Amino acid sequence: MLFAETNHKQINQNIEMGKVVGILSMQRVLNYGSFLQAYALKQLLLQNGADEVYFIDIEKGRSLPGYESGSSIWSKACTAFSFLFKGRLVSLLKDRQFMRRVRGRIAAQFPVLGLDCLTPFRFDVVFIGSDEVFNCCQKSFWGYTPQLYGRVSQAGRVVSYAGSFGHTTYEQLWNAGVTEEIGGTMKKLSAISVRDRNSYEIVERLTGIKPEIHLDPVLIYGYEKEIVERNINIQQLYMVIYSYQGRISDKDEIKKIVEFAKSKGLKLISVFCRYDWCDEAVIPETPFDVLAWFKKAEYIVTDTFHGTIFSIITHRPFCSLVRDSNEQKLGSLLEQLALGERKILKGDFQKIGSVLNIPVDYDKVDNVLQEERRRVMEYMYKQLVDIGTKICKN
Repeated sequence: MLFAETNHKQINQNIEMGKVVGILSMQRVLNYGSFLQAYALKQLLLQNGADEVYFIDIEKGRSLPGYESGSSIWSKACTAFSFLFKGRLVSLLKDRQFMRRVRGRIAAQFPVLGLDCLTPFRFDVVFIGSDEVFNCCQKSFWGYTPQLYGRVSQAGRVVSYAGSFGHTTYEQLWNAGVTEEIGGTMKKLSAISVRDRNSYEIVERLTGIKPEIHLDPVLIYGYEKEIVERNINIQQLYMVIYSYQGRISDKDEIKKIVEFAKSKGLKLISVFCRYDWCDEAVIPETPFDVLAWFKKAEYIVTDTFHGTIFSIITHRPFCSLVRDSNEQKLGSLLEQLALGERKILKGDFQKIGSVLNIPVDYDKVDNVLQEERRRVMEYMYKQLVDIGTKICKN
């Protein structure tokens, strides 16, 4: 997981600042979903009574056995030789150059989030989330850190919002020897909100507490204003491919996607990724411009959680290619929004065209979202109103 370096500064809190709120999230992870969920959560908190909102950087912890970050020189060499043997070394180098440019564009937008600005020594309340903040059974820059489960010394209260364990299971946590520490830490949270059913079940098993389940902040914030304001200049009708680099690799899957685009007379444009089988790869100027590329697309094929969400908030026909790594969160999201038929499970590539041709009933989806937004607003407002009434023990 690619992560930008921090440049953390603190301000002297000698003046009255109103309700000072911190967000402990994955705001420095260099992908569009992480950026837009962080921005959305900040805006929602400001809308619900926060006076000042700052991001808190994740404290580096320890790597759990089997999840050490980084690749060895030998591993990198083996990857290069494998691509050379397959005649794809040039393509690999182009992919890496493309992704460096993508990451540079995202990092250039960090000032919009207010990263690297002065932050207070003390917060009235800290929100942990959203995104996979609870997923310690993966390779990451920070590893396993109790901070992400609520051990935040500079906070009066600590709550979570739409936090996720991702594809991590309770059994993995048990095998890593961290269930007792995580459970004990999370029990001290003033309120717990998770993003998916898997995370709900893990929290209940760890703590005995039944958490709230809330949607990702991108869906709650909606980005309606930004979607209207952002535009791109393209004349040809097109279809968007949005995935993590290299993850759409099955030849049969690719064949079905290409055949569908050709049958509709559409240009294949990849966003956030580069594939030789696409007609063009684009790097949006800002994360907000990603939504413009989605908005004007005729169809979307994605294999990411936030790619699915971008499709939904721009009201586009889409299908979601489910992977082992995202089956828990994608399945939960689509079921919550009554969109289970948009899933393409492993080996079901022949369904891509038929799923894309099924119209999405966005009136029904928007009705669900309206109720979910009401629930989230109530939750956030309560956490901000309750400042000072319950201190979190760290």
